[in-house]
Amino acid sequence: MTKGSKPKLTLVDYRLAQARGEILSRVWGEDFEKTYNHSLLCSVNLPYRNPGDVRSLTVSSGAVSLYLEAGKLPARDGTWKPVGLPYGARARLLMLHLCSEAIKQRTPRVEVQNSFTAFAKDLGLSINGQSLRSLREQVTRMSAVRMGLSVINREGPPVQVFQNNLFTKLEGSFPADPAQGSLWSSHVEFDAGFFASLSKHAVPLDKAAIAALKHSARALDIYCWLTTRLHRVDTRRPVKIKWTSLRYQFGTPNQKMGPFKRRFKEALEQVLFVYPQARVDVVYGGLKLDYSPPPVPKLEKMLG
Repeated sequence: MTKGSKPKLTLVDYRLAQARGEILSRVWGEDFEKTYNHSLLCSVNLPYRNPGDVRSLTVSSGAVSLYLEAGKLPARDGTWKPVGLPYGARARLLMLHLCSEAIKQRTPRVEVQNSFTAFAKDLGLSINGQSLRSLREQVTRMSAVRMGLSVINREGPPVQVFQNNLFTKLEGSFPADPAQGSLWSSHVEFDAGFFASLSKHAVPLDKAAIAALKHSARALDIYCWLTTRLHRVDTRRPVKIKWTSLRYQFGTPNQKMGPFKRRFKEALEQVLFVYPQARVDVVYGGLKLDYSPPPVPKLEKMLG
């Protein structure tokens, strides 16, 4: 880059700018596309990277706790083969899609292959070659995972929200090439307990913002967290959150603080670009949160 020249905009920059323009140009009351997530999954996160041979993990944030246990799926020879834990941005997008389909269709049974392919195309995700294999891998991992969600009752024992296989039924087929791995799920059915909890605690998210942040698992996590956190802040009393707490929630406890801060600030800047109502400031020691309306103007009534 020559002296005095402006830095070139990346594809991510263009995508963020397009989403912000769409969000800011909306007329109050105008309908727009939404995606849904379980409110508790807005506070606790899937792994950012492939955890390898780790078969279970627990993640906590404040009063919310998430337990994940990797499962098994049948193989061609009749045995059951272990599959790993879901991770990364694609796993988050998959979970958002499945939750959204269940809420919109008002059923725990979700068609995966065609609907997720359409969802991926809608978000601008590549569905060819390595990218498609990566998407299918996350479908396989999500199909077999066991999940627990709980909220700590500070005046008594934990209040269990859900604990079981995320999906109690699935239909699928084995790939034509045995080397391509495990069963490919064409339909999944959410556990009845999770579906009931999702129906009660679903949070609407702005699909344009999700599409703009699709490249970053951390940005998706921060966006989902702020959508449920900011509108609960007292209008007269801002909340300060320490860097150590943020690292615990959006990083790892033993991660060096310097690199974590840089990555978190970069992701936060992108999130705030597509969540213009958010009043969040980086201050000495952490973040300051002020009351802000959620991205979707009113928290809609879900299944009755």
